[in-house]
Parts: sequence; structure tokens; C-alpha cells
Amino acid sequence: MVDRVQQYVREHHMIEEGDCIVAGVSGGADSVCLLLMLLEICRVIPIEIRVVHINHLIREDAAEDADYVRRLCLADKVHFTLVEEDVEAAARARRISTEEAGREIRYAAFERELGTKKGRIAVAHNKNDSCETFLFHLFRGTSIRGLTGIQPVRGRIIRPLLCLTRDEIEGFLQERNVSYCIDSTNLEDNYSRNIIRHHILDTAVNRISPAAVCHISDACERLNEACGLIADLTREGFETCVTVTSTGFHIDRERFLALHRTVQGYVVMETLAQAAGSRKDLESVHVRQIRELMDRQCGKALWLPYQLRARRDYTGVCIYREPDRMTQEVVLSEIALSEEETAALLAGRELVILVGSHQKIRAKLIFLENNGIDFENIPQKKYTKWFDYDKIERSIVIRTRRPGDYLTVNDADQRKTLKAYFIDHKIPQAERGRICLVTDGNHVIWIVGERISNHYKVSEATRTILSLAFEEDAQRI
Repeated sequence: MVDRVQQYVREHHMIEEGDCIVAGVSGGADSVCLLLMLLEICRVIPIEIRVVHINHLIREDAAEDADYVRRLCLADKVHFTLVEEDVEAAARARRISTEEAGREIRYAAFERELGTKKGRIAVAHNKNDSCETFLFHLFRGTSIRGLTGIQPVRGRIIRPLLCLTRDEIEGFLQERNVSYCIDSTNLEDNYSRNIIRHHILDTAVNRISPAAVCHISDACERLNEACGLIADLTREGFETCVTVTSTGFHIDRERFLALHRTVQGYVVMETLAQAAGSRKDLESVHVRQIRELMDRQCGKALWLPYQLRARRDYTGVCIYREPDRMTQEVVLSEIALSEEETAALLAGRELVILVGSHQKIRAKLIFLENNGIDFENIPQKKYTKWFDYDKIERSIVIRTRRPGDYLTVNDADQRKTLKAYFIDHKIPQAERGRICLVTDGNHVIWIVGERISNHYKVSEATRTILSLAFEEDAQRI
């Protein structure tokens, strides 16, 4: 098995003579095997091995794992670094999952240890991990690239054990009579990957085919080869039908339609990615929109993420950046009502609140008679909304997003973070910080142009309505 790993390392050009290899060693079977394999490689290729162990401060027995790894390193005279960081606190502070925070902390520690030295960061992913990634992406929805599993080399990161299954790793340690730690959190079903590991992949191995992991891994490799071919065809297709100018990109319709349909989609995605400067938030729906625009009449246009505009012309589709003033110029700072403005509202006067060089919000109160509200009169316009004024605890503030913002999404006042709302509704990340919000503390009353919080909806109990209308250039939207 040592020979297989060494061959795999040579095949993917992972390690060179004189490299400093920073290994992430948790104390589990995979990472202990990784350390042993690196020590074997060290006998053949002169390298420096430095081990980094991360204590996430989640488990009470985590210190025992650190002590175990320290003893392993001491026995083989390997440099050992312990990093202790509260992952759960970091996740709360960064408003991300504990799993994501842990990953960020680990790789940041590895990068610090390697620094500017010539070398690589070695992590202990195996074939099972790659299969779990394949299934995770398959279930969540992905392109072909997402079905290629985990790559053996990515930048400075290498994965020498991707040629081994988890059973092979545990068998190797058993043969050598080497013990390892068991992380109890890996046995829980709190994470999607653990569910895939314990209930889906294990079932496939035990009930369908003992070689399921190897078969999925082989399929990932073939898909990776196919992705290489598609990348070459996409590059050729882009050069054939896309013209890059100082103002944007132009896709020639006649040449575009001559491409294979699969390549067409990748050419569009590549064009959008170059125009946007990022692939994040670009999805198949945007590729479909460009395809449909190709068959529409000259002059038709559509908006895309990153303030991109696509317009049909006589010979194809132009894609260029055109800032949308409704999202670009609005709310440069927090705007709160003064005591005088609040008094004016209560006195029945309409307020005009300037929120940008071209935008304003008109605010007024409607005092209901004893008959209550006529629900048929509630505005259904995108930029005009009514709210129950008596439910607003503080003076309203007009601003852009900030940490801790939330809204309620049903009549039970169930909360959803603003970030989660933006993600669920596929609002591009580049636009989120420019969207105008009307807020009551951290409670978002209205995402202008989107939706209102259920908590502030008018009801039969409403006695005072706050009417807000967002306008541009004095023209009601």
C-alpha cells in the first residue's frame, strides 16, 4: 500500500525534493495514516514534515487527541504545532456554519505554518471522502465539474491518500498495530456529509455493491477527464464566437449556433464569468436566459447578476456592465427620522425622505376609522407597501444591511436571517450590500423591491397604517 501511495504522489507531481510538507493531523485514522505515509516518502525523497493539529474546543476530550498527535510526532522527531481556536464562537461571529468555520480555521493555520517556504499542505482525504462529495453535490444540484469529487492537487494543497479507501487505511493501521483517535462528532448525524457517510454510502456498500466506493471514484475520474475535454472545446468555442471589446462581450449568433449544444452552455457561462469577474451566483438559469435572448428580436434585453446587461443586436448578443441605479445609488448612509419628522407624521403630514441622488421614499400615516381596514385597498405594487405602525418599536431607519438583520416569514413570526433570505432568493452577493432596507432595529420591515416582514403586515387589529412608497426621479415605481 505504501508503494501505491508513492506512485500516486509521483503521478500527480505532489512532492519534490526539498519541499516542506505541512500535514494536518487530527489523530483520526486517515490523518495518522497520512503521517506514516509521509514518513515513508521521506525515506525516498528528502523533505521536511511539519504537523499541525487543530483543537476546535468543541469536545471535552479533544485535548487527549492533541496529546496523542504530539506523542506521535515526538517519537519520529517531527515538528508539531498545536492551534486552539473556538470554532463555534468563530462561526457565530462570521455568521457561517460550524463546519465551514472549522474548515477556514484549519486551512488558515496550515497556510501560516507553511508561510513562504517551498512546499505543500497535505490533508488526509480518501476515496470515501471523494464519493461523499460526489453524492453531496449530486443531491444538492451541480454542474459536471461538481461531480468530479475531490481533486488530488489544488493549488498548494495535496491529498496523497485519495487512492485509498477508508477500509484500506484502517486495515493498514491495524497491520502496523498503530492506534488512532475517534472523533465522536463524526459519529453523529448533525452534518449532511455524516448522513451520506453513515446511511447512504454505507448502505450502497453493504446492500448493493462492496465495490461501490471504488466504482464511484472511478466515475469521478472519468468525469474529470470529460471536464478537461469540455474545457478545451469551450476555449475553442469562445475564441470562435465571442469578441471581447473595451465595453463588453459580443456573442456571434451564427457561429454560436454552429457549436454543440453542450459547448454553447459552457461558452455562455465562460462569457458571463469573464464579464462579471466571478462565477459565484451565476447559474444555469442565466445560461438559459441568454439562449432564449438569441431567438428574440433585436433590441430585447435582460438584467443579469453583477449589474450585467444582455442585449440582442443584429448579429447576436452583447453582454456588458450597466449599473442599475435602483440598487447602486440608494442609501449611502443610515437615515433615521428625527423627532420633528416623527411628530409631523403623527400630525398627518407626508414626509419625503431622500435616500439617494435619484431616489426618495414618501411616508405617511393613515388613521383608520372604527370600521377598520378594507383589505381590498392594500397596495399590491412592488414599491408601495403598507405596514402596521403600532408594531414598530423604534423609529424607522432606512439603510443597507448589517450583521444580525432578520425578518419574519410567516404568521407565526418565524424568523429568517436577511442573509438566508438573499441566498434562498438567489440575490447576487455583489448586489446585497446596495439593497435599500427599512428597519426597526435589526428587524427588517421591508426589503425594498422584494418583500415585507410578516410581523408588520396590516391586520384587522391594525389602527394606524404606515404607507411607504419608493420612487425614482419623482416617478412612482
